[in-house]
Amino acid sequence: MNNRVWTILAAMALVLGAFLPSRAVAQQAGPEEARTFVGNIAGLENIGAKFVVVVTPERRAVAFLGSRDDEFNRGNAKWYIGNVGGNTLVAVASDGTPLVLTLQDNAVTGTLAGGQLTATLTQSGTAGLYRTRVSPTETDVAIVAPDGSWVGMAVNPVTGQLIRTWNSGTGVVERVANTTAIRVRPTPDTPPVELELVSWDRFGAWCSDWWC
Repeated sequence: MNNRVWTILAAMALVLGAFLPSRAVAQQAGPEEARTFVGNIAGLENIGAKFVVVVTPERRAVAFLGSRDDEFNRGNAKWYIGNVGGNTLVAVASDGTPLVLTLQDNAVTGTLAGGQLTATLTQSGTAGLYRTRVSPTETDVAIVAPDGSWVGMAVNPVTGQLIRTWNSGTGVVERVANTTAIRVRPTPDTPPVELELVSWDRFGAWCSDWWC
């Protein structure tokens, strides 16, 4: 009986572990790890538009677009889920918007939201895609570029709709010591928000109803 109990407990721990954010895994490219590409969108520099895509070893992909402009975000800030075949990344947003990009070597290129994007592979620093659950109806999301600039917003994880855009030009990105999490301030007079790095897990599960 004792052996059976321990077997059940071990299985439960393994399943639960897949849903807990990992704060100890370094963001490095490797044969069993995801690759993260981050970049700005040319032609949309005036609103700080940024793009990020994460590709798993199985070549599944998740992508997100955001900016400092609330009106732009309401029409364009979307999650895209898809796959990479050869050098082509094909994904689709929940509203049916298609996304087709080229992935070659250490860069992702293409056209999105009326601008040209080039997102480069990042292996160090704070660059990446971050999120945190605030409530069942709000998830905070931030894209951090290699130069430390960032954009952030709150979205409804159920509908995918934008709730509000942050004043992303304020303050610097702070790394939470000994983790892959960061802290940023949505506005100058608000407390910092802590967000977890979005990364692939061994189940390959990107999207749950609490973060995208």
